[in-house]
Amino acid sequence: MYKDINKVLENIGAHFEVSFSEKFQVDRQFRYVDFISESYSFRVRAAFIQARIAEDFEVPIQQRIEEVLKTVCIEKGAMYDFSTKFVDEPLPTKYCVELVK
Repeated sequence: MYKDINKVLENIGAHFEVSFSEKFQVDRQFRYVDFISESYSFRVRAAFIQARIAEDFEVPIQQRIEEVLKTVCIEKGAMYDFSTKFVDEPLPTKYCVELVK
């Protein structure tokens, strides 16, 4: 886990604001954080933020977000869930983003 989760959440919010040119409100829950703007909604789950292996700490959270955003076409008004999923690969989890609604 990152040493300062508040800093990580600030970095995520700042990254969304730069990437989507909108101000995001933050709604922090126990297992996830919602970043909501006028046009976009992103739910970032704790599993997405947590580092699983030492090498994960070398990848900035912003880069992890960009890598999964390349896998979807973000539409205004939809909610997207940033999480992990189990895969049949050497590392058993993979970071992902999915359309929720």
